[in-house]
Amino acid sequence: MTNSLSENVSKVSPGKPLTLEPRVNAHIRRFLDNRVLAFQLVEALGSPLNIVFPEVLGENLKEFKAVLKSHGVDHRIFFAHKACASTAITRQLALADVHLDVASAEELKHGLACGFAACRLEATGPKNEAFLTLLLQHGVTINLDSAAELEMVIGLCKRLPNIEKPAKILIRASGFPASSGGIENGRLLGKDSRFGVKALAIPAMLARIADHKEHLHFLGFSFHLDSVSLTDRLEAINYCVALFEEALDQGLSPSVLDIGGGFRISYLERREDWDAYTLAIKEAALGRREAVTWQNASFGLHADKGILKGHLNSYEFYEERPGALFLDDLLKAELPSYEGTTLGEFLSANMISLWLEPGRSLLDGAGITLAKVSGTKESSTGKSLVLLDMKRSDLAFLDQEFFSDPVILQKGKRRHKKAAIPIEPVYFAGNLCLESDLVLRHLTWPEQSPAVGDLAVFINTAAYAMDFSATNSIMQPKARKVAVFRSKEKAGSSKLSWTLDESFPGLIQEG
Repeated sequence: MTNSLSENVSKVSPGKPLTLEPRVNAHIRRFLDNRVLAFQLVEALGSPLNIVFPEVLGENLKEFKAVLKSHGVDHRIFFAHKACASTAITRQLALADVHLDVASAEELKHGLACGFAACRLEATGPKNEAFLTLLLQHGVTINLDSAAELEMVIGLCKRLPNIEKPAKILIRASGFPASSGGIENGRLLGKDSRFGVKALAIPAMLARIADHKEHLHFLGFSFHLDSVSLTDRLEAINYCVALFEEALDQGLSPSVLDIGGGFRISYLERREDWDAYTLAIKEAALGRREAVTWQNASFGLHADKGILKGHLNSYEFYEERPGALFLDDLLKAELPSYEGTTLGEFLSANMISLWLEPGRSLLDGAGITLAKVSGTKESSTGKSLVLLDMKRSDLAFLDQEFFSDPVILQKGKRRHKKAAIPIEPVYFAGNLCLESDLVLRHLTWPEQSPAVGDLAVFINTAAYAMDFSATNSIMQPKARKVAVFRSKEKAGSSKLSWTLDESFPGLIQEG
């Protein structure tokens, strides 16, 4: 993709602060206001420290349920376990009207131990024979990722004694041809993917399933699509509807359409923050302003003869229609092959159950990460660094940047109020002996100058941030987790209680 910035774009002055103010919900705000508790927990349990708010889950789930109910769609919502390894979160969801999507034997064991019955589980992603054996022994629904997995399941069903038969399966489709061009012209929806079964190879799998009905109960189709486009998703669904017809022709009776995840969240309070910062990164890549990232990292962008090329390799940290709102847009949209019929109407009329696997959006606002400031210094070229007792992998998802400003909790009495004159911008650095260990690679203009002993609080880290990439490099243990929730001692009490993540019993919530 090629982008070109207009020559008359106004320059951002090098010294002008660029803020990425995080969106803070009431649960997080209540905790931040209790500074004494925050410092006590870090002092007792170490830095970094992850805090989860299980009460948020019910609120997010209720939004999805309301949308699905308004469209009259039969459904199952699966929480994607891989998004967060918290026991407190999994136990809380086990008490709710939600299912669990697991992608490994350990996630399966964890889900069962947290209270999910096997009938509420589905397994996705690549699966080896040992994992498939365990799934079949428990009677878990298997979302097939390849033709090889199908063959393993057939073989295991024939060999294993005392298993639930027939095995419940779906086929995960991928590699959909776009409506314009088709596969023969190289036009696919989204990017090339390592997941799922190439759409054109599915009819042969259906024939194989039809030949083994005594061992297999075919439920329907799911799909993987590396795209957040509403149009692309509708085209993928449209293709799956055609696959339903193929399955019926093979004598099968599919009744499930699983549209996966991809329901985004909005990390930032304002769109203009996100637009201004990404514009600054582009201008810096073109040499039109000073860098706002460490060593002028441009996250996939580069200049070629004054033209900006590539694309910004980053999650969109501001989203206008996140979570359940995007689902509502999807259900209201017309299916391409059924003009005048919305997706919601089609599913309801044909008695197709809609399955979805939100991970990130169910965790919206459900967690934060605290890190102690261990020092400050200057880089070899004079840039201001704030040193944290954490490493980049405690926050960043693989090569992605966390484009959100941390909140600074000052130790002891507040040293000053918000500065009238902009404070010098800083980079937040980690504690590994690696040049690349910048917790944040983008420049931050804090409202207060961080000092030793202060806490940097990263907002909304429960999904794919706090432990998805975490390691025990330099023999440091992975960050511990704490569950924080409102005390039920008195009606309407706002007093906070906490437990270690693994000790959280779960809260029975109304509705």
